[in-house]
Amino acid sequence: MREAKANLAINNLLQEVSKKFEASTVVSQLAEIRTLALEEKDPTIVKICRLASEYIAENENFDIGYVAGEEIGDMTDIEYLLELMLKVDKPANREEIQEIRDKIKELS
Repeated sequence: MREAKANLAINNLLQEVSKKFEASTVVSQLAEIRTLALEEKDPTIVKICRLASEYIAENENFDIGYVAGEEIGDMTDIEYLLELMLKVDKPANREEIQEIRDKIKELS
């Protein structure tokens, strides 16, 4: 994202989920990031934050199988999504976020 405040919020969440995934915390922090994305007028981030929050609230996890399916490495799905969000200005990252969006929609 463009604003340092938004990137800091994403980085903080990334650090937390790399240690421990706590659904309620992730949902509340995604809501904060979504608000920042609204301010930046970034509909892709706004949408993925809402969909990810809803999925996590419903399932208590974010195990959507995206990272495993793409053979990306040892990151979790939420870690990978947050990494993409940090560099959303790259077209390939925005495209992958949209693929994750579609995957969440399939699973919901």
